[in-house]
Amino acid sequence: MSAEPSFLVDGAHFFNANGTGIASYARTLANTLRVLRASVAVLYGRQIIAQKNDAPLALTTQLFGNPAGDNAIHKLLNAASRVLHAHAPFGGAVRAREISQAGVMLASLDPPLPKADVVYNANRLYERAGYSFHVRGRLTEVRLDRPAALAHWTSPLAVKARGCPNIYTIHDLIPLQYPHFVLDRGGRSVHLHAAIAREADLIVTVSEASKQAIVDLLNVPAERVAVTYQPTPPLPAMKREDAERLVEATYGLKAGQYALFVGAIEPKKNLKRLIEAFILANPGIPLVLAGPLGWMYDNDLRLMGIINRSSGSKLIRRLGYLPRAHVSALLRCARFLTFPSVCEGFGLPVLEAMQLGVPVLTSNTSSLPEVAGQAAVLVDPLDVADMARGIRELAFDADLRHGLVACGHEQVQKFTEEVYRKRLAAAYARVGVHLPVGEARLQNESVAKIPLPSGQSNSVDGSHR
Repeated sequence: MSAEPSFLVDGAHFFNANGTGIASYARTLANTLRVLRASVAVLYGRQIIAQKNDAPLALTTQLFGNPAGDNAIHKLLNAASRVLHAHAPFGGAVRAREISQAGVMLASLDPPLPKADVVYNANRLYERAGYSFHVRGRLTEVRLDRPAALAHWTSPLAVKARGCPNIYTIHDLIPLQYPHFVLDRGGRSVHLHAAIAREADLIVTVSEASKQAIVDLLNVPAERVAVTYQPTPPLPAMKREDAERLVEATYGLKAGQYALFVGAIEPKKNLKRLIEAFILANPGIPLVLAGPLGWMYDNDLRLMGIINRSSGSKLIRRLGYLPRAHVSALLRCARFLTFPSVCEGFGLPVLEAMQLGVPVLTSNTSSLPEVAGQAAVLVDPLDVADMARGIRELAFDADLRHGLVACGHEQVQKFTEEVYRKRLAAAYARVGVHLPVGEARLQNESVAKIPLPSGQSNSVDGSHR
């Protein structure tokens, strides 16, 4: 299998300690390619110190192991490496070194790394490429030892592979549309997105809402942007009684007696307004937040502290980053999910809740109506009173919750793995690359039509006609 040209996927996000939505997306992409019988290569950018005559296992353990942390000398050397790379004569490519996977037992990692036929590493590639782009305004070219059929970069990274089509996933344009929600320096996000828009052979995105933003703000022709959506990834198998036991024993929560938010604490998640709406709604249950700290979260944490101190109870409970099995158990046992983001490229927690039979409150903006369909209570994320209204409805109307659960089971069928495989294959075919499982076989798989706002296309490849 690995003798064939591989489909390269970046591993830029797989070792993030808190996990990310992009890491989940990349993991799904790599696994889907293997299901479609493609040879998959993953390119990591970790620091490996190679000694002369090192055995392969010495490099393998560094790639998949835990670094002890940089001392002052290492930090100085790494800084020097970034500068030298950034100012090297243009035209040279960074070589990605193939790393053996033999002898290392990776199945116990949680979350798991995707299975790969070939693994590459280029020392601190993504960090160095980002710095180099800031200095030179050019993407860093990567050279592989084996031919690649294409390279699929799962986020806007300042890299490109030599000798094959380069596809970039742009999940959203939040740094451009909502610059007050992100941390940026010198407009780097704008410059990087513009460079990718120029150089990408194809841009893939995860919703029609994101596609429209890419077409409008980056001036990319609609035919160069393909919408693949995202499938609902399989959640850890767990019986209802086991989920209830885990939630109560670990977090002191009873099934059906809390509302849940899943996601990082960052500005676009709209937690300040959600908390204010929750107080106004007075649903009689706590709001539980499951997710890591993102950025610009100080005001949200301060508000939670004030409310909990004044109420004398933990009305707002922040649990931090949790194992996926715990998030699954919390979702299964929640009375409803609250996900009123101001903007999302997709909004995977909405689908995950529906998959588990949990009612959803989400926003009527960006991609979220596309994903939720008629299976959620939609609210204006900027209107605290409207959000409070939705919370009251879900908290006190059991018939409404039951109806939404039934609609949710139908809605998730529009985002199955079969739908994703077909759309992904159609996207790759647009750059002349065909997956081993041919289009004819994929065409036989049924694809549910996804109701979209007026004026948007429902074509398989996501193009506007």
